[in-house]
Amino acid sequence: MESGFQHRFRRSPRLSGRGFTVVEVMIAFLVLGLVLLPVFWFLTGAMKETEQFYCEAVAISRAKFVMDAMMFQIPWRCIRAGNPCTFDDPKKVPAVSSLLAAAMPLMFEADYTGTAPGTYKGEGLIKDAKGFLYRVRVRCVDVENLEFKIGGKTFQSEELTAKDADGNFTLVKQLVLQVKWSPTKGKDPLTDPRAKSLFLTGYKADLER
Repeated sequence: MESGFQHRFRRSPRLSGRGFTVVEVMIAFLVLGLVLLPVFWFLTGAMKETEQFYCEAVAISRAKFVMDAMMFQIPWRCIRAGNPCTFDDPKKVPAVSSLLAAAMPLMFEADYTGTAPGTYKGEGLIKDAKGFLYRVRVRCVDVENLEFKIGGKTFQSEELTAKDADGNFTLVKQLVLQVKWSPTKGKDPLTDPRAKSLFLTGYKADLER
């Protein structure tokens, strides 16, 4: 005759093999979700901040590259006033025309072709390695009515230089460069109300005439 202790001991394996109910599993997943939700939001926010910093870095780098190219590589006479500006060589020097043809895709990448051969628009669409899109646009303003003091005397610009290719006595151009980008991959910033922009301004003097 088995004792009560032995009887309970033999029945315990059947009790220990009892599975979880659907309610218990759902509660476990709910608790796990509540624990992991803050971690998920933290990682998502960190990823968005990282992409934001990345886009800003790309935009700054592109703006500096385009401005440096205009200031130090593109001849003064080839940057024509407008918004966007126009790039072409009024003197039609073959070497300068070749320079413009090689520089434009590096500066603006796409959508920069002008209405006439050898003419280019100062704007373009750029796509980075991660798929973000950037719009680059350059506005050029001829700075007129400048006065120069030489030896205690004041001279107007027309007294010091001949007319330029546009028939003006301009000696300085103001260049305003805008880089606009969308925080959403693959979206044109022109169609995104959340798009961000940065501006870079420079002045280029005519050292050729």
